[in-house]
Amino acid sequence: MTTAASGRHTGQAPLARRRSGPATLVLCRAVLPGHQQAFEEILHRLAAEARAFAGHQDLTVLRPQPGGPLTYTIVARSATGPDLDAWLSSDARARLVTEADAHAAGVLATRHLSGLEGWLALPGAPVIVAPARWRIVVISLAGIVPLLEAVSYLLAPHLAGLPAWARPLISAAAVIPLMQYAVMPVLTRAARGFLYPAPPGGTP
Repeated sequence: MTTAASGRHTGQAPLARRRSGPATLVLCRAVLPGHQQAFEEILHRLAAEARAFAGHQDLTVLRPQPGGPLTYTIVARSATGPDLDAWLSSDARARLVTEADAHAAGVLATRHLSGLEGWLALPGAPVIVAPARWRIVVISLAGIVPLLEAVSYLLAPHLAGLPAWARPLISAAAVIPLMQYAVMPVLTRAARGFLYPAPPGGTP
């Protein structure tokens, strides 16, 4: 979902009421020519404020490409929707966004993502681009196969006496959160070049 908004998180119901689990907010903002340095100083202060909020995981700022549009992309990730809502509705963020408005051209475009969609978002892209499906399959296999082996090895002695139908349920309950919160964030960062290869003749 992409929306255009001013500084504060407005419009639809808060993200916390609509999504659970990890939450990602992607923002795109065009900057007035000659205002890049002032805008980036505000972004540094914004990142420092965001780190102080509970559940904050990551904030990445992608600068405009040389010779391209003066558009900055900011990707903010939080552990949960309520954590992200707390940051979006904070006075600290509202104050800094108001400062940034003086250096910006046009409206602030935002997009909310959740779960694996957020971790597989391409940082720096004005529009979120999904990787090729076969690449997602490869990365998912690279994470889930060793994780399944490890979980099976650790849990097998404790599951031996349980009914056959209960054992895979317990294993899945252990594997899925680990994939979501621990394995995929690391894998998608480490394999960014594989998920998003540079086009032929292009630059990464």
